[in-house]
Amino acid sequence: MKLSNIKIRHAKFCDIDSIAEIKVTGWQSAYKGIIDDKYLNSMSIFEQIKTIKKYSLENIFVAQRDNEILGFCRIYNYDKSVYEDKEIDCEIREIYVKPDIKRMGIGSELFNHTLKYLKQKGKRKLYLGCFKENYNARKFYDKMGGISWLEKNIDIGGKYYPVVSYIYNLAD
Repeated sequence: MKLSNIKIRHAKFCDIDSIAEIKVTGWQSAYKGIIDDKYLNSMSIFEQIKTIKKYSLENIFVAQRDNEILGFCRIYNYDKSVYEDKEIDCEIREIYVKPDIKRMGIGSELFNHTLKYLKQKGKRKLYLGCFKENYNARKFYDKMGGISWLEKNIDIGGKYYPVVSYIYNLAD
């Protein structure tokens, strides 16, 4: 089933609480069994609100239906790539949809809107990282045309977790 009447737009200050809640519940749902439960259970919406207030809302898109925020996508622009591939000039840092409405097309709409936006900005190559054991997300990134690229480990709460990177060529 697909949800209809979804509008994708830049985030506003009034969206921050919803974005923080979606991020925390998204992590707790998607990463259960992947990330240490103690870390997931310690996540705080209040702390996420403080963190999100530091971001440029210009770099966050939200999926909205009526007056409800259903998901968000946060991008990051590189001046110079920090990776081996120097053509990488942007990243999707986060993309989350409310856990109870996943697989209804919202993530695809957010993702496609973000790619279109980045292409319009002249970006050439997109990077994103995904926990290696997050098989549902990996299927999604494959479906969206990602090319599996680099594997590394990242530190979260003092524990290391394997991450798989994906590359998307934006220059047609």
